[in-house]
Amino acid sequence: MGTAQTHFSNQIPYFGDGYELILLDLPGHGKSTLEASDHYFEHTLDYLITQLQEKGEGYLIGLSLGASLAIHTALRAPELVKGIVLTGYSPYIPDELKEIMEKQNEYYLNIKENDEEIAEHFHKLHGEKWEQTIKKVLHSMTFHYPAVTRENMQDIKPPVLMLNGSHDVHEVEAVSFVKRSNQTIEVGLIPDGGHTANIDQPEIFNRVVERFLERIG
Repeated sequence: MGTAQTHFSNQIPYFGDGYELILLDLPGHGKSTLEASDHYFEHTLDYLITQLQEKGEGYLIGLSLGASLAIHTALRAPELVKGIVLTGYSPYIPDELKEIMEKQNEYYLNIKENDEEIAEHFHKLHGEKWEQTIKKVLHSMTFHYPAVTRENMQDIKPPVLMLNGSHDVHEVEAVSFVKRSNQTIEVGLIPDGGHTANIDQPEIFNRVVERFLERIG
């Protein structure tokens, strides 16, 4: 439930001089004119691939939901992707997290009663559409998570850098799973970083990403 500007405010000025940055707000988010649909992930993936087809091949940097979209784009349309950077990413939901995610889903469906401040924040970011957006996004990511198997990982052709924070055990284990699945994928853990490692530790994140892009560019 962030926007390109809010999620990557520490990356935009850092990479803005050397790269053409195309900041995409996902359907239902920020300034996007597209509404969130019932089949949120699939429709958003189609939207992202269409943007690449119109604007030309490029690098994708995605956080959380955006990371899932980036890796599925690399699988479905590798000819459009020069490389991807993933953060806050897990290729699957561990069994021990499923109940937690279902509780989180219920909490955020009633966010106006549970936390008025966050609800107001979402309203400022996304306008009146935020309530429909959060329902569609949560349902998709809680009950229809876009999992990626070992075999999928082995099929990825574009270069990949995965940088998760070191705080959460499941994100640390996700890095290990990805590396064991495909040893060509570059991985790392950002010290003292959580789910939003690019926000928590922007200097480390930016330097590692910069070296990756220079190496594959």
